[in-house]
Amino acid sequence: MIPKAKNNLRVLVITPEAKERGGREQLSSLLIENLRSVTGDRIEVFRLPQVKTRIVERLIGRIDGVTAQTETDLFKRLSQISPDCIFIEGSNLGRLARLLRKNGITIPIVTFYHNIESRFFFDALRAAPSLHALGVLIVNTIAERWSAIYSQRRVLLNKRDARLHARLYRRPGTDVLPIALRDQYNPAAAKAIRPWGKPYALFVGGSFYANIEGMAWYAEKVAPHAPIDTVVIGRGMDVHRSRLEQWGGVHVVGEVDELARWYAHAQIIVAPILSGSGMKTKTAEALMHGKPIAGTAEAFEGYELVAQDGLARCMTPANFLEALQEAVAAPPGFNHELRKRYVQYHSENAMRETLKNILENARPSKVT
Repeated sequence: MIPKAKNNLRVLVITPEAKERGGREQLSSLLIENLRSVTGDRIEVFRLPQVKTRIVERLIGRIDGVTAQTETDLFKRLSQISPDCIFIEGSNLGRLARLLRKNGITIPIVTFYHNIESRFFFDALRAAPSLHALGVLIVNTIAERWSAIYSQRRVLLNKRDARLHARLYRRPGTDVLPIALRDQYNPAAAKAIRPWGKPYALFVGGSFYANIEGMAWYAEKVAPHAPIDTVVIGRGMDVHRSRLEQWGGVHVVGEVDELARWYAHAQIIVAPILSGSGMKTKTAEALMHGKPIAGTAEAFEGYELVAQDGLARCMTPANFLEALQEAVAAPPGFNHELRKRYVQYHSENAMRETLKNILENARPSKVT
């Protein structure tokens, strides 16, 4: 049952079609579902198709489904539904915010930032330099600058991104909406058959540069000396099996059908993330399953977790080894306090409460 909305805004949500089932796509889906909930189902979703554009078009912000045709279709949809607010799901879609303003659309525009895209793609360029990576950085930075200039509400995942946004674009973030996940915790998973034959640490993450970079460092510096093997799960990670397994102590499984058993039977979750932007889905997921985490400062960015049993901030290989040694000494368990942190800050209920406030502040009479 859809709860009674706090406000009755009609919202047009602009979002790219999902390309895969990664963390970004999960968050996009959750955002739309909860926008639907808090508005009393008064939203219209305008999806940008998966199409490739020419280089010259990308340089003017036509990326991620923004084309001349979708721009025409967008204005047609606007005239049909007359929304009170436009919610753009991705700062890489800044061309649309600019286009709307340049064509006299004055209703509030809210843009949600999955990352500071300029930082994200700068790190990707640094990790794998190429002309293509440089081009991707340039076009996303231009698009994101337009998001900063032409959006009334700029919604960031954490305070660090908000500070970086203000420094890069001279515009403050107006709201912080921490990452949230649909609850997939299953208490029965702890009683199911173990998915791995012996005790293990667990890394969960798909094949993109920050995960590969972090796990390659961990595989060389930590895993060979660890008292426990580390299992790697994630789409596309099997491609990197030889690189990650060469020093010993790491076993790459790749994509699996369900994660609950893997989390339930893990001694500890490792998150050796060395760079990136936004927030790390794997950290929220570990909290959701009530599992202890050994992670870098980057892995915990935006979570504002208090120091407590079950969380180890690791700055060096020695820190990781100490956390793994402690994990071996206890059976796989469930940390109720960590689970409570998920419910309070990273659940759908938490997301809904924040979205209500964002939309309330986006009312036409409160445009900033």
